[in-house]
Amino acid sequence: MNSGPQYVIRYRFEWLGECFWSANDEARGRFGYAIFPEMLPLSEQTIERTNELMAWHDQALNWDYPPDPGPWRQEECERFNYAARELLNAVRQELGSNFEVIDDFVEEKEDPELDAYSQDPKGFVRQKQID
Repeated sequence: MNSGPQYVIRYRFEWLGECFWSANDEARGRFGYAIFPEMLPLSEQTIERTNELMAWHDQALNWDYPPDPGPWRQEECERFNYAARELLNAVRQELGSNFEVIDDFVEEKEDPELDAYSQDPKGFVRQKQID
């Protein structure tokens, strides 16, 4: 008998994508690969918060030219990171022992060249490789 969780999913944010991803055959068989929050046994409040955070995350990218710095200052990054961690905790609690939620979340951080980009977006050339 298997006493572990039946469904294993990953938690990470993708641009214009979901934040839950199947990580075992049982999860893929039931939910597919990308998992819409509405497919999971979550409260309406958590589903709504998940959708809000996915939309908020998409605001961190420079959609005009993604390799250039995004618009978020460190304060906004920290607010988002905190909210994303709170969401992960809520999701784990609501899903219970039948689910394992793997934390693959990558924290947002201010691009060190954001000031240079802000001064001259059209003439901006990256000075160093970002992590």
